[in-house]
Amino acid sequence: MRKLLNFLGFRIYQLESVFTPSNAAKINYVNRPELEKKVDKALKIVGTQLIVYGHSGSGKTTLIRKALSRNKRNFIKTSCISTSTLEELIVNAFDKLNPYYTTKKSTKHTNKITSTLKATYSGIESALQAESTTENATEIQRVLPVQLTYEKLAEFLGAANCVWLIDDFHKVKDEEKKKLAEVMKAFVDISDDYPEVKIIALGAVKSPREVVNYNKELKPRLSETLVPLLSDNELRAIIENGADLLNVTFSDNLINQTISYSNALGSICHILSYNHCDLNGIDKTSRTPKEIPDSVITESVEDYVKDKADTYQEKLDNALKQRERKFKNVRLILTAIIKLDKENVTHNEILTKIQEVQPDYPQGNCTTYLKKLISSDGNEILRFDENAGTYSFSDPFFKAFCKMALDKLDEENKDELSDIKELILKNFINKIRVEIKN
Repeated sequence: MRKLLNFLGFRIYQLESVFTPSNAAKINYVNRPELEKKVDKALKIVGTQLIVYGHSGSGKTTLIRKALSRNKRNFIKTSCISTSTLEELIVNAFDKLNPYYTTKKSTKHTNKITSTLKATYSGIESALQAESTTENATEIQRVLPVQLTYEKLAEFLGAANCVWLIDDFHKVKDEEKKKLAEVMKAFVDISDDYPEVKIIALGAVKSPREVVNYNKELKPRLSETLVPLLSDNELRAIIENGADLLNVTFSDNLINQTISYSNALGSICHILSYNHCDLNGIDKTSRTPKEIPDSVITESVEDYVKDKADTYQEKLDNALKQRERKFKNVRLILTAIIKLDKENVTHNEILTKIQEVQPDYPQGNCTTYLKKLISSDGNEILRFDENAGTYSFSDPFFKAFCKMALDKLDEENKDELSDIKELILKNFINKIRVEIKN
């Protein structure tokens, strides 16, 4: 039946391929022409390395993967964590190249891998397998063979027409960022022999500044692309395109509420839209048009916050933890922002609000901890608008959770959330229900 429907021009799409909160959008991709033009240009210019940065959930990965596909470029992806070293990233990238060098099957996009290069790859692969220095029940440490330099990795990548995509590079330690800047400079030099070779580093806001500070020579050959948060029109396009693909209808009211709760984040927009459909029995394209009722928004949001409850608790717990200090800095700042009862607040407004209860609270503390709360190390709890000079919560639901949690911590005179988690969650969901009805 599905083949017949496809033959008749009626395509069947699975819900999870249309609304994709946890991975890059493919079918339901929303064009961002200016960003696409800039990235395409950087991909085509020989030697240019790319840094694509922005807030979590702004669509960096989706933008880049679409650009690589559009420009017929293979890529391998390595992801960073706080303990990642450059050597580990190189070994990981080498492993990801395995399909290009050990199989006879041709890749999607043409490459020029010589038999000599294949033999070199096999030799390094054998060395990696032989040079495991530590092996026990929990750990295998792999040593970087002397012949696997980043220049050699660039050669392997260039011959395979592969781009090296490094995700979350802002998480690595400063000394590793410095090494990465040196590698990017080396990739610029190697591009004379391998024009296709490139590094694309995905990171948080201010990431380019860190790399350029480590290697001034890199700046002229570096393309920096800020991926802004999604506009209301872009979020609307995600919802409406998805509805068309699934043959369902969302009313303007439901769309507007979904946009509002998404808070400019594509990831939240996708999960709420997914919930709208899932709760109405839509798991793939409907054979007949179906209207999704406005009332679904309450249950969609409830499902979202229930799924996020543990994450929210851990996020807030980690933020509140600090060495013994005179002031509970993060708690004071978050409480002040909530009590100001405004979507966007300035540094001075936050400081003034804190000093109403702590008159001797220093301005320097406020500045230091606000920087932490907008950083990736602080889980981007807050968002800073450089143009307006204002701070806001990145996730409106987390803001509501913080309000409930901080109020309860004050009532119970506690510093840990674990003992009152269930009570917080119950009150949190009730509060969300009331807000939606109003």
